[in-house]
Amino acid sequence: AVTVVAIVAIDFANFFVHYLQHRYSWLWRFHAIHHSTEVLDWMSGNRQHIVDAAVTRGLIYIPAFALGFAELPMVLYVVLVSVQSVFIHANVNFRFGRLSYLFATPHFHHWHHGVDREAIDRNFAIHLPVLDMLFGTFHLPADRWPQGYGVDPNDGPSGYLAQWAYPFMPQRTRRPAIAPDGPAAPPPCPDRGPRHDQRP
Repeated sequence: AVTVVAIVAIDFANFFVHYLQHRYSWLWRFHAIHHSTEVLDWMSGNRQHIVDAAVTRGLIYIPAFALGFAELPMVLYVVLVSVQSVFIHANVNFRFGRLSYLFATPHFHHWHHGVDREAIDRNFAIHLPVLDMLFGTFHLPADRWPQGYGVDPNDGPSGYLAQWAYPFMPQRTRRPAIAPDGPAAPPPCPDRGPRHDQRP
């Protein structure tokens, strides 16, 4: 039971840290390295800038330990999130039906990485899609997948050292993403730098 509480609490914190990484340009420039991959596969979850990883882990695990979560639930969560990262980024084309509304699946998370206008700033949850449902960022078309992945424009370098240095370099101005039409569309994040967007 303690492990379940830990998973829910940490996923709740992870949701908001993830949102902030998309909301603020100074965090996004590091997180964009993760989103710059144009082909999702089981290793895509490991494509992270060290600062991005440190911010995520620090803002989630340090408060969890400070609040008194025992070591075993935390270790189990680390194992779970490692397996889950491989799973949700996997290059698969099958769906899980209604299970995608209960647990994050590749279909759910691939929409988070999509360049389609309708995929902008959607599906932030790592494990529990109900969080996106609660905060109006859930998006899961039942019959299709994103048309492509990455960021637009994708001007990030490909080498490891170049990617490490990229967020510290001057960032050129990018046009804001266009939110999809309709009342359910969340407002675009005004302070963010490079955005997901539909390619011309």
